[in-house]
Amino acid sequence: MMKEIYEQLDSKVKSKQQLLDILKLNGQHKFTLVTFVNPFSYYVLAAKPNLITAMDVILSDGSLHKSLHNIYNQNKVDRVSFDFSSIAADVLAEAAEQQKKIVLIGAKPGIVDIAKCNFEAMYPGLNIVFTHHGYFESDQMREKVIIESDSYKPDIVIVGMGTPYQEQFLLKYSQIAGNCCQLFTCGGFIEQSSIKADYYHPLIKKLGLRWLQRAVMHSHVRNRLIKDYPKFIFKYSISHFFRR
Repeated sequence: MMKEIYEQLDSKVKSKQQLLDILKLNGQHKFTLVTFVNPFSYYVLAAKPNLITAMDVILSDGSLHKSLHNIYNQNKVDRVSFDFSSIAADVLAEAAEQQKKIVLIGAKPGIVDIAKCNFEAMYPGLNIVFTHHGYFESDQMREKVIIESDSYKPDIVIVGMGTPYQEQFLLKYSQIAGNCCQLFTCGGFIEQSSIKADYYHPLIKKLGLRWLQRAVMHSHVRNRLIKDYPKFIFKYSISHFFRR
């Protein structure tokens, strides 16, 4: 059973160009659910097969996952993250240019509005029509937020709650909302952008050391690097070895 789940997850991992093709193909005629996987979230998502099935596109968020994926799988991919070192800049710039309506949901109360102001300063004309924090006291509250968000008829919904909560939110949104749109998870992007609009130092982005800056600034990232990433390398490699 787990073998089939891992194979389904790996098959959903796409390149940036494949993502763009799918977004263009779907247009505004259906929901497009996009999420990201890294060494921490890979097995969290694998434990929720219904979420893997629901996602239209899964992208490789991190050089370690990308490298191992490309070693063991035929569908080669590139690193794609929802931050300003990757597709966040493309998504927000295009949204500002075409006056697409954006919804931001995630982070702690108040944080999302700071991020909104930073985004609007970076992209004049950006049309963020609704924001809400990512903490819900009940399923009813979550559904109420989805209905309110849907009333603005957004083109893009960006959700940052951590895996699997953000993927669960995307799935529930697509089940409840009536206005088709593009749905992206973004992990800690909203919170990071409240600290500084373009969170990563230019040299860090150029050298591909995003993980190092985050490790220096956040203890939970250091814990993942020390505990979770070595486990991922071993478990991922072993599972693919026996699959062959």
